Amino acid sequence: MLTSCDKDFLDTVPESTINNEQLATSASANQAIISGIYSALRSYGLAIPGNHEDYGHKSVLSAMDMMSNDMLMTKSSWYGSFYNYLGRQQTNSRSRLVWNTYYPQIKSTNIVISAIPSDVTDEKLKTIRGQALALRGYFYFMLARTYGPTYVGNTTKLSIPLYTEVTLEGKARSTVDEVYTLIESDLKEAAILLANYSRSNNDSVDLSTVQAFLAEVYLEMGKYPDAGNMAHAARENYTLLNEAEWMSGFYVTKSNETMWGATLNSSISTFVANFFSHFDNTNSAGYAGGMGVYKSIDKNLYNSISNTDFRKKAFVSSGGNTTYPKLPEFANIKFKDPTVDAGSYIYLRSSEMYYIEAEALARSGKEAAARQVLYEITITRDPAYVLSSKSGNNLIEEIILQKRIELWGEGCAWYDMKRLGVSLSRDYIGSNHPAFGKFNIPAGDNKFIFQIPQAEIDANPLIVQNPL
Repeated sequence: MLTSCDKDFLDTVPESTINNEQLATSASANQAIISGIYSALRSYGLAIPGNHEDYGHKSVLSAMDMMSNDMLMTKSSWYGSFYNYLGRQQTNSRSRLVWNTYYPQIKSTNIVISAIPSDVTDEKLKTIRGQALALRGYFYFMLARTYGPTYVGNTTKLSIPLYTEVTLEGKARSTVDEVYTLIESDLKEAAILLANYSRSNNDSVDLSTVQAFLAEVYLEMGKYPDAGNMAHAARENYTLLNEAEWMSGFYVTKSNETMWGATLNSSISTFVANFFSHFDNTNSAGYAGGMGVYKSIDKNLYNSISNTDFRKKAFVSSGGNTTYPKLPEFANIKFKDPTVDAGSYIYLRSSEMYYIEAEALARSGKEAAARQVLYEITITRDPAYVLSSKSGNNLIEEIILQKRIELWGEGCAWYDMKRLGVSLSRDYIGSNHPAFGKFNIPAGDNKFIFQIPQAEIDANPLIVQNPL
């Protein structure tokens, strides 16, 4: 019921032996559905059966970053279809990754949201409805910015179909404005319902997570004062990582900056079909380290990192790395799983909120405050960093650059390129991108929008396709 692959638009009513009346009063039944969603988000092969790039939400974040300027792969293998932009085409199975990761889970959130009324007073049911709304809003956000245009200037254009109830009917695509109206509404109600929720671990979403989602959404919508306020509120109860913590590999969810993630162990890990197999270059048992499909940083971005910034040590320098002598220059050693097969997934870190807040302040005319927020995080990464004196677009560019460095490989780069109107630029003098990925795409090109998967086109006569 909770994790089956989305076959077509008609498959919208998961089988259940519990009717709506029972669900409305059963915290345990509704919690089981929510727990199933969290489980599905870190599971293998639910969106594209048998595909080793499909291990849930973390695989989506990774795939999107492979399409950015900032990451490259040294050999054509898994993730190559994303890196070379063929995966966005309707007939390519990779076009289903984002679609089939989130729409089946939206169906499950709709069961819970439909069962638990908005005026519920039971505290357990309130927090369950809140989580369902938070997840649905976030899932629609991921779908909208993948299969639709950016928000600003495109509100009347087509985005994605909206399903807010359990239905047997396929839906036409809603407008960008309609989709973001629902996303904002879901997240704002979730924030109210989760105000007093205290989670046992960060595998589930809570108020701070919802505030982070809202910060991302408001930044996309150009609602900069709201984005800044939400980002600040979201990060308030988190402390920044020190150098040792930052360089430890990002394989443990119990860290000071983890806002949301999935705690894995050897019994539920999918080994080669998981994040660290693809992105831990030090793991000789995985695709990256074992088969030489190294994931590396773009040379231009690497060269932009200050030599006094410890984050530069997360990548192999041109002189090589004595600890990992087999790795090529610019290969990442940011992601490391010393357990080999039990590394957990971090979906969202509080450090992202500093950059959203800083950008939002800068775009709201509060440049002094923006510089201070940027300084607050950057000085913890680079002890030689000096408070910025930049203004206007130069200040915003500095904020975005620091964000790219901090969150390399964590799922922000491509979506920011699309939002900011940045072109793909890999074919430059001295580029370290391999031939199969060395090309440029102008900003605003159709290639920055995924086509609707062919299976959905075939099954739903109301769907209108995106241009090739």
